[in-house]
Amino acid sequence: MAGRRKENDREELKLRVVETASKSFMTLGIKAVHMDDIASSLSISKRTLYELFGDKEELLLEVFRFYRHCMNEYMQEIASSANNVLEVILTFYERKFNELCSVNPLFFRDLRKYSKVLDYIHDDRRRGDADALAYFQKGVEQGIFRSDINFQIINQAMAMQMDLLIYSDITDHYPLAEIYSEITILHMRGITTEKGYRMVDDFLKNIREKHTR
Repeated sequence: MAGRRKENDREELKLRVVETASKSFMTLGIKAVHMDDIASSLSISKRTLYELFGDKEELLLEVFRFYRHCMNEYMQEIASSANNVLEVILTFYERKFNELCSVNPLFFRDLRKYSKVLDYIHDDRRRGDADALAYFQKGVEQGIFRSDINFQIINQAMAMQMDLLIYSDITDHYPLAEIYSEITILHMRGITTEKGYRMVDDFLKNIREKHTR
């Protein structure tokens, strides 16, 4: 019983570390945040932190895994009550847009240094390809997406948004949320039918009204 309690305490602490690190990395950039800073903010020793995570890259990798887990749960929740696939995609878009409004562009640029994390991002993208293509096909069946589109190409192009943020200097000139918005809406308008196009425009109108209040 004591061993199980100790393990539960350890997992709870790991989660607190991941949540704290995630906020710090995204607000300040990865390079600017040191393991000492994270340990200090949680009132734990640096030794304890390194017992939980071998190094900064391992911690960063766990941040991405945790984010993916949370996003999967969120998408399942949205999909369970949505009327169509475009509603799911646009709801995801709104959440991502709002998140990027508070992310420091240095977060993505700093990722260049962490090869294991980049490998995880690319592997995760490949693992999600089948689900994404199934979503697109369902949208075709619902009359929302065009039937004359090669969605394998579209899916790859949309997935490369992350590479654009990491490897280009576009974030020196434009806000992250605006970059993400322009690319996503460009794709959505290009692949939707007239019915889907109207849904996208109505959604964008609501988003703009929210942000101008």
